Amino acid sequence: MTYLFSASGTAAELTLEQRLTQLEAKIAQQQAPSETTHSFAFSGYARSGLLVNDKGRGGHAGPGISPASSIGGDAHIGRLGNEKDHYVELGFHHQSRFSNGAWANFKALLADGSSSPDPWVQSSDNNLNLRQVYVEIGDLPDFSGAAKHATLWAGKRFDGRNFDLHFTDTDIVFLGGTGGGISNLTWSDRGRSDFSLYGRSFGDLGSSRYSDDNVQNLLLTSNQFYDNAQWMLTGMSASGNDDLKGRNATTGGYALRSDDTAKHGVFTMLAWHDTSSFYGLAPGSSTHALQWGRGLGAELRQIGGDGDLTRSASAVRLATFGVVPLSERWSLAPALLAQHSEDRYRSGDRYDWATVNLRVAQSITQNFALQYEASWLYMDLKPNGRTYRDGNTIASYNAVKGDVYKLTFAPTFKVADINNMLVRPEIRLFATYMNWSKALDKYALNDDFGSAGFSAGGSWNVGVQAEVWF
Repeated sequence: MTYLFSASGTAAELTLEQRLTQLEAKIAQQQAPSETTHSFAFSGYARSGLLVNDKGRGGHAGPGISPASSIGGDAHIGRLGNEKDHYVELGFHHQSRFSNGAWANFKALLADGSSSPDPWVQSSDNNLNLRQVYVEIGDLPDFSGAAKHATLWAGKRFDGRNFDLHFTDTDIVFLGGTGGGISNLTWSDRGRSDFSLYGRSFGDLGSSRYSDDNVQNLLLTSNQFYDNAQWMLTGMSASGNDDLKGRNATTGGYALRSDDTAKHGVFTMLAWHDTSSFYGLAPGSSTHALQWGRGLGAELRQIGGDGDLTRSASAVRLATFGVVPLSERWSLAPALLAQHSEDRYRSGDRYDWATVNLRVAQSITQNFALQYEASWLYMDLKPNGRTYRDGNTIASYNAVKGDVYKLTFAPTFKVADINNMLVRPEIRLFATYMNWSKALDKYALNDDFGSAGFSAGGSWNVGVQAEVWF
């Protein structure tokens, strides 16, 4: 016989019906599905504009338009009034929240780019690409200690700790590919860690010139954080990469590979991210990074993305940039990047470059501002016998030394936050003047510099551009 004790302490006999009702409620509670909530978000980035040169034709432009950009895409100049492409990223995010406190995210990113001004383009000019597709899960009840709020992920993605210099469209660190990892292992209130394993082929979006897609670079990365400080260490291995001697470049260019290409590499970086101070001088933000790499790790921008590097290649790069509001009407964004590399593609070669960029914004009304940008890029390039295909012939890159400068004036319309240089959308008119040392025209026969209608002596571009992210 079953008894239920009342609040007064007396026993009351349960009827069979009450017992069945209680049992059914218990079973129903055990079998009921966990309460789950779902949400969906859409994100995006896009830029598009018209650019015309001083001869009334489509002008040469791009933040990476320099001979040094053929050595890893690093040496960029300011992007304001210097882009003729149309580029879009469309992000789709589904999020689930569970009654046990755990969560799961599914994310996908589509991207496409074109330089054609036509209303419909159906050609190889377009590069529709699934840039990200991955799942991440976190706050799992089985996890405790440092892993209590950790995130597990797997799939194709950009690493969550990448960062760039927007004003020159330059990645300071870009790590990505397909793999898995764990992030946000929290050791204390001030320290945390990420660990990941990525596999990727060489080149940005892959290369039709790369003749062996089975060669993959495997990258094992540790990211350690303490307050604003970051220490990143990546080791990499690309078995079989050293067998592709003398073939076309893995990154999609015209260069030919050496007979000493690497199959291992190491990369490391020390960085400082200050989101509240401009170099300790005023409220704002500033970021600083010192990077070093060897072998396959000597590609310091797109980690593990260049399979043409030699076994003894080495590189070091310094990056520092910030944003500061000087007053209610003026804002300033300076940046400096400099890199030295040697034995990069041939034994004894040497590539040195440094770029300085300054963007200034002057608010006129709550929806209108004037933007100014000045860029200077210095290059000292010694290819030391590196060769490339020019049609049916083999040519050699020439040693060159010189500089490039660019000036832009851009009246700009914004919806709100006129004094915030990183708020979008913006619609900009612009006029840009660019010039460079005549010696740079001789770097390569198929380089932009020195091509028909684009040689030293000065070049004007004018146009209009829209840019948005959300």
